[in-house]
Amino acid sequence: MKRHMARRMKKWFLTQKLKDKVRYLFLGIIGLYLVLFVFIYIFFIKRSMLNYTLESNYNTMISIGNNLNSELSTINSMSKLLTGNSNINTYLLKDKPGTRFSHNAITSMYDITNTFKYVSSVYLYRLDGKYIHITNGITIVNQYILEEEEWFKEIVDARGGYVLDVNGGGAFFRKSGKPLISFMRIVNDIETQQPIGLMIINLSDDILKDSYKDMTSDDKQFYYYDKNLKLINQGIDTELERDIEITSKTFNQTTIGPFGNKKILSYYHIPETPFVIAGIEKMSYVEFIPSNATWIIISLIILTILSLILIGLFISMYITTPIERLVQSMDVAKRGWLRRVSLKLPDDEIGHLKNSYNNMLVAINQLINELLENEKAMQKAELDVLQEQIKPHFLYNTLDTIAYLALQESSENVYDAIETLGNFYRRFLSKGSKVISIRDEVAIVKDYLKLQKLRYDDIIEDEYDLCDDLLEVHVPKLILQPLVENSIYHGIRLKGEKGLIKISVFQKDDFIHIVVYDSGVGMNEEQLDQIMQDNNKSFGFKGTIERIQYYYGKEDVFEIKSVEGIYTEIDLKIPL
Repeated sequence: MKRHMARRMKKWFLTQKLKDKVRYLFLGIIGLYLVLFVFIYIFFIKRSMLNYTLESNYNTMISIGNNLNSELSTINSMSKLLTGNSNINTYLLKDKPGTRFSHNAITSMYDITNTFKYVSSVYLYRLDGKYIHITNGITIVNQYILEEEEWFKEIVDARGGYVLDVNGGGAFFRKSGKPLISFMRIVNDIETQQPIGLMIINLSDDILKDSYKDMTSDDKQFYYYDKNLKLINQGIDTELERDIEITSKTFNQTTIGPFGNKKILSYYHIPETPFVIAGIEKMSYVEFIPSNATWIIISLIILTILSLILIGLFISMYITTPIERLVQSMDVAKRGWLRRVSLKLPDDEIGHLKNSYNNMLVAINQLINELLENEKAMQKAELDVLQEQIKPHFLYNTLDTIAYLALQESSENVYDAIETLGNFYRRFLSKGSKVISIRDEVAIVKDYLKLQKLRYDDIIEDEYDLCDDLLEVHVPKLILQPLVENSIYHGIRLKGEKGLIKISVFQKDDFIHIVVYDSGVGMNEEQLDQIMQDNNKSFGFKGTIERIQYYYGKEDVFEIKSVEGIYTEIDLKIPL
């Protein structure tokens, strides 16, 4: 029974698609890993994770306190620069400080505090109650608080040190409602060390937020309390606030919630400040690595190796070996034999690949046959062009004209005619190349028209409008001369008067336009419709268009405009 069940499972597995086979295998391996991890977690990680997280939390709280004290130390240094400034001391010592002394002191206050980003306002009080200040934003002063003896006594008792309080103990407020951290100290005379004034530096609450800015995350949140254990302008979950009990103990940690969702509540009295930093941290399983689990790591390595061996055997049996056999059968195509593969393969992706390859071979053979037919048609069209252009009567007529010139004209004209004929055939043959530059195409036309002018005197006038940047672009050979020949024999000559042939080359959008214009007899709509079906009269046009279409693989490569009795214009559109 068990053997029969095993066979059925094997048969079912072999009929699955390759991706399903891989998926089932990896699911089995992942399941094994999960079982092992649960075992390790229950007996080892659970015991150590809490201690690890508590230690990390303690170090974080200490680091936040150090950050805040570092910034306060910087503010303290700034305040010493202010108290030691001569302009500020002069203002405090003068019996009746005038506008000039006040202005100098304010300027010094601006210059010194300008580079400190947390400064919101600075108030400098003389002992007679007069004061000057600088501020960033609107700060409201409660003068009654400043006049309270107990408030002033706390600052005096600091004996030259500074006193920190939120909103100056109620003496200062920002109109925005955001709290201020007031840094307050007595200013002593530099020489006598006797009090001569009072300085209050109001700092934005950003100095508190920045102390833990880089340590917050979705799992870690921090909050500041003042000396009265009142939150400083920060929202906190009511339930969590109830669970945090701050005492006189410098540092404390408590945990709440089940282990899977345990939170650490901690607080820390920051030394030399009236502030308490409180933290709420969720326990992170990802960051924890037990230090006493060497044998567990070894077990995982062994299991990983065994899993990889199993995966390797599976891939070799069901993937690489069938693919290798398929590749060997496909290699026959390298020797030019496009034969279908007849291997017996599983009905999965590799089997589908074999079928797709066989279908591709059928399509390739059909395509090759089509290409051969097209190539034959192309070669025939090119041969027809050669036969058409090397017509003996053209050569005979030209030689007759040269002979007439030899009898009637000067030797220079004869030489020029022979040279032109040689240039024409030299460019025409172009060393057997199938493509030439537009510049050479136009040169062939110029030589051709020059030779035709010898026969027809002045009935042909040619004109050229060429964009120099496009003349080096290569195009199929002899696409212009047949069109120009049609313009002469089927256009200008039939009109019986002097005619113009104009060649234009320009770019528009993504096409090079080569336009052949003649002022011949033109064509009506019926003639235009029949021009591509005429295999005799319009040979030059039809053969040229077919060669361009074949070369560029596009049907839309030309446009004809014509008005009967006035002109014909053929626009060849060459893709860039």
